[in-house]
Order: sequence, then structure tokens, then C-alpha cells
Amino acid sequence: MPFTHAVPAAVTGVARAHVTGPAPQAVARLLTALDRELSGRRPVAVMYFASSAYDPADVAPVISAHFPRAAVIGCSTAGEFTDLHNGTGGITAVALPDSVITHAAAALGELDGDAGYGTMAAVQELEDTLHIQLRHLDPAHHLGFALIDGLHGSEEQVNDMLGNAAPLLDFVGGSAGDDFAFQGTWTAVGSKVSHHGAALMVCRTAVPFRVVKSCSFTPTGKVLRITRARVSSRTVLEIDGRPAAEAYAEALGVSVDALDVGAWMEYPVGLMIDGRPWIRSPQSVTPDGGLRFFAEIMPGMEVEVMRSGDLIAETAAALRRARAELGGRASGSVLFNCCLRRLEMDAKNLSSAFVAALGGVPSAGFHTYGESWLGHVNQTLTGVVFGTRASRATY
Repeated sequence: MPFTHAVPAAVTGVARAHVTGPAPQAVARLLTALDRELSGRRPVAVMYFASSAYDPADVAPVISAHFPRAAVIGCSTAGEFTDLHNGTGGITAVALPDSVITHAAAALGELDGDAGYGTMAAVQELEDTLHIQLRHLDPAHHLGFALIDGLHGSEEQVNDMLGNAAPLLDFVGGSAGDDFAFQGTWTAVGSKVSHHGAALMVCRTAVPFRVVKSCSFTPTGKVLRITRARVSSRTVLEIDGRPAAEAYAEALGVSVDALDVGAWMEYPVGLMIDGRPWIRSPQSVTPDGGLRFFAEIMPGMEVEVMRSGDLIAETAAALRRARAELGGRASGSVLFNCCLRRLEMDAKNLSSAFVAALGGVPSAGFHTYGESWLGHVNQTLTGVVFGTRASRATY
């Protein structure tokens, strides 16, 4: 049965909603719910995340037309959630009002042919709109969002280009999904839709914010050195001079035949930076004994085999730390959660616990084909928690 899931947010908080059902009715209910939560406040930025069951032509133009003065971006998903609901087959959205965001600009980068060129074209459009180069924006008062196609392997190049263009600016986001069909994803800016694109948004904030990154893994102490890789296809061919699948299976203490989704989800590898893991998750064993990953691994890298921990407790702790750094006050959050974490939650019946871990803060997000912050990672939650004007003392 189609439904709308929203309760009034605090008058200074973000507005969020979740709906299901046929596109015309669902989108209409979504917009009504957002308007009700906004309570007359002006939305400056709007993000929405829709199941691939929806035709973007039925979603993007309607939402963007409803908010003509806001920057509006969206994408397809592998599941959607708010602080009230977690599921699949629907649409979630978040509207950031002028009490949270004072200005926003968005641009759609077409990644066909040359992902770097398409990203920089979108960056140039943002800079033309903002009348300033991104590298000159104050990172304490600005942040970026990036929704990137999740099937063509362009995320690393997009993140590299954004890092070059704005080395001090946080860009946080996720890779668009298609409900595990692996056939086609979409991203959108305004009424424009791309099936191989990156939707970029840059915001000027009215409140302090904190970027969050949560992954529930600890290193096992088993270090693997990548000695040969096919970077373009995210395939590791050799680990420590041996066939990659064989060496990885030995590190796990299993046979190559036992390498499956369960093993990969429980024991991915992590690039350790300053004691924190940046996860790369295996996807499949290749016919030549290699390992294809969901994120890029370079020759010469040393990665550690990781062990899965308590996903819910780590998520709750990461969001609690962010709120504490904001003086205990939060007006909302926008979050990007890996689809493999969603599969773990489904298998362990943790969906309700995940919603509870968001701490009752008005939030919206989606389950992604990869997460972005300082690069492209897997099996991670990334996002932004916004403070309030009452917590501006350190802003």
C-alpha cells in the first residue's frame, strides 16, 4: 500500500519525507509533505533519492518545478531511508531551508567519453554561477554534495577532479544504484537527467556542520601487498606475487571456492590511513584468478584484511560524536549508506535498529553503490550533520 512517512521537523530543522506508490501520486505526496515540514521557510537546496522503479522523467521535472528557487539534485538508489523509515521501492527527499543553507548551486557533469572532462565542465558551471573558484571558498562555511553514476567506474576520477579543483572543500555523497539490477542508474540536476553523470552541488551554510564517516571494521593484522592490478576495471591480478584470489582466500583461511558475498562482506580489505580504514570490497573472482573490487586498488598499495564488527553501534557512535562536536544540537543530516551494509541489515533484521541509530535527528539518504568523501569507498556510511544557529559559538 502506498504511504507517506513524515512528521513535523523542528522549525529550524531540515524537512524530509518518504513516500511509495505510483509516480504521479507519490511525487505529489512527497512535495506536500516537504511543504508541510518547511512551514513557509524557503528551501535553498533539495535532494531526493528514488528507487530505479521510477522513471526519472516522472520525478525530476516535477520536483524541480515545485522548487524553482532551489538547487535540486537527485539520483536512483538501492534503497531509501529517513530517520523514520528504511526500505526499498520508494522516494526519500530532504529540503535544506534558509535557516541551514544560505545559498546553493548545482551542475550536472556528463561522464561519457572522458569523466575528468565532464567533471571539470560541471565545476566550471558551478564557478560561473557562484562567481568564484571552488578552491577559494571558505571550507568552514561551504561544502559539496556529489551523486555519481554507480555502474561505469567513474567515481575515482570524479573525486580526483573535485579534489584538484577544491582541495580544501568537503564533497560528500554516494553512487547511484538501481536496486541491484546492475543495468542502469541515473542522476539529475533540475529537470536534466543523465544515465552516466555526476550531479554536483555546492552549499554555503548558515550553521556549523560535521562530515561523518562510519565503517564497522577492524584490521586483522594480515597485510596484503598489491603487486599487479588492472586499474581500469578495478581488478587485482596478483597479491604478493601470487594469484589474487588464492592469496586473499589463504589470508581468510578458506578455499578459493568459498569466496562469496558472505566472505567479502565479512572480510573486505582496507587501506589504512592515520589508523582509519578506507574500505575496498571484493565483488567477484575473475576467470584468471584475479579479484574484481567495487573500488579502485592501485599496484604497490598495502591493504589489510578487515573483520566486520557491530554496524549499528558504530553508526550510532559516529553520529553521536558529530552531534557532540556541534554542541549536542543538530538540525538534520544527509546520509549515504552502502548497499552492502543494507544487505547485512536485511540479513540480520537490523532495519529498525539502523533507523534508531540515526538518533531521532531529521535525516534522509539512500543506500548506494559506493560512498564518496576524500575518495571512493565501500561498506561505509558517509554524510553531513548540520548544527543549529544556537551552536554557532565555534563556527
